[in-house]
Amino acid sequence: MNSIRAYLTITLVIGIGLAIAASIAMSYQRITHETEELYDAELAQISRVLEAVLSIEFEFTGVHISETTHEKQKLVISPEIIAEGEYNKDGHKYEKKLAFQVWSRKGVPLLGSSNNDVSLSFSNEPGYSYETIDDKAWRTFVRYSDTLSIWIKVSQSVEIREDVTHKIASVNASILLILLPVIFILITLIVRKGLAPLNEINRQISLRGNNNLTPLNFTSVPNELQQIVGSINHLMSSLGAAIERQRRFTGNAAHELRTPLAAIKVHAQNMHPDNERLKNIQDHIVSGIDKLTHLFNQLITLSQAECSQVYDKKEAVNVNDLVCEITTELSAAINKKQISLSTHIDENIKVQANREKLSILLRNLIDNAVKYVPDQGKVTINAELSDTRVNLSVSDNGIGLNQEQKAHVFERFYRASSQDMDGCGIGLSIVKEICDSSGYSIALSDTERYQTGLTVTVGMPNEPMATDNP
Repeated sequence: MNSIRAYLTITLVIGIGLAIAASIAMSYQRITHETEELYDAELAQISRVLEAVLSIEFEFTGVHISETTHEKQKLVISPEIIAEGEYNKDGHKYEKKLAFQVWSRKGVPLLGSSNNDVSLSFSNEPGYSYETIDDKAWRTFVRYSDTLSIWIKVSQSVEIREDVTHKIASVNASILLILLPVIFILITLIVRKGLAPLNEINRQISLRGNNNLTPLNFTSVPNELQQIVGSINHLMSSLGAAIERQRRFTGNAAHELRTPLAAIKVHAQNMHPDNERLKNIQDHIVSGIDKLTHLFNQLITLSQAECSQVYDKKEAVNVNDLVCEITTELSAAINKKQISLSTHIDENIKVQANREKLSILLRNLIDNAVKYVPDQGKVTINAELSDTRVNLSVSDNGIGLNQEQKAHVFERFYRASSQDMDGCGIGLSIVKEICDSSGYSIALSDTERYQTGLTVTVGMPNEPMATDNP
């Protein structure tokens, strides 16, 4: 089970449910035991009452119990309970479950209860016992009176005891079972409350991007979570320091490498070869330096895109103006290949973005399109605005990409075998990195404007424009 909340809730409910079941079973056993003792005491008391009553009657009437008395025995007739329920003014229905009998010392019946379903047999063994009368279990108590020389036997149906025990136990069980849903709700609320700090930590971490590595700040953290929060803050501090070291290294590398490359290119261009062979060597040197400089710039750009702390600030960026700036920068390459470039962008479309990031993204997309279309090719830049998205697409009429190439084109240093243009295979990797870090979507498709070619569509959230501070 992956959820702590579900684990705690389920295990606690199951544990309490088992405890309730055990308490019901123990309560039933205890009620049974106490009921047995209570009714056994009642049987003994009834026998003593009978002895006392008979003693008074014999003394008042002067009757002497003879061992050979054969007079017809006296019967105590239980009332018929006809009214609905368990009792009425005449008695209780359980009287049918009670019986007694009095015998002389020789076993002559003297007095007893009249119950057609119960026939108590003479017994001369005092004490408690169980008897089966008409296939039903009865609890009996036998007492011998030395004063009156009589045997008294009081009997009670076991059904009474079981019935009372079941009723008491069922009441207890029903109360506990009614409380079970209440306990479940309380456990759920308590577990939720107890895990609230952990959920808050999770929420704060999930809202952070890789550009926000400030320590987690909690006014009150439970003791169990203080170590976790401390470890997370230590990790964020270490990551922030590592990113800062990487940023400094990138800046230093840019300064240390760009200058020598520029100097080598200047020296190569200042060479004055006196034959065609040396002229070709000079051209190769300059071309190689240009490729190396481009690769170096792309690697620096990719590193900066991954280290997104460099691009934290967002602003309202006019998409049309930014595209015009980029196409102006690339005008030399566009004019050299005599490319027909068209834009379809509303001048009022703005996005809330980091301008430098978006500029790098668009420059790579447009540069790729210009680079891979043939001479006198066509490139179209289009932007569409909806309530939630701004979809910016760059289409060309180049050779395009097949499905396998589309699946790998965002990988670093990947170059399609069908593309023989100069490049380092990092441009679309930079675009993908910026899209991932900025929450943009990117999709590749065959262009619908031309017979062949590729369309790259970037979807950006249409966020409310930030108000500039005066």
